[in-house]
Amino acid sequence: MTGLSWFTRRGPFRIDTRALGEWKVLQVRGRFMGSGPEERFHQQVSDVLNSGARRVVVDLSQSHLGDDTVATAAAEAYHRAKVAGTELRFVVLPGKAGGYYHMAGLEMTIPTFGTLQDAIA
Repeated sequence: MTGLSWFTRRGPFRIDTRALGEWKVLQVRGRFMGSGPEERFHQQVSDVLNSGARRVVVDLSQSHLGDDTVATAAAEAYHRAKVAGTELRFVVLPGKAGGYYHMAGLEMTIPTFGTLQDAIA
């Protein structure tokens, strides 16, 4: 699959926020690379934390390309959530965007799950 066909099928980087019971879910899709997506990710996390949410899940399962930005953004978001008194969990699949997340060893220090259902249970 060429890069253009991947981009056409998956689309650009995007974050959707939704409520799922008492959880706020940040669904991250597309390429999580570079400064633009990272800034948008941090802005969305700030917006959710400032809204007073106490339980947040960041779902990276549909973010299929990533670089070390994923790992640094996840660690920073987790730290900011802890300071705000918010429970933050991540849904990350092995490989793809999750590759850098797992290579950094974040699943050992940050609550990480393989599915959204497991994360909100």
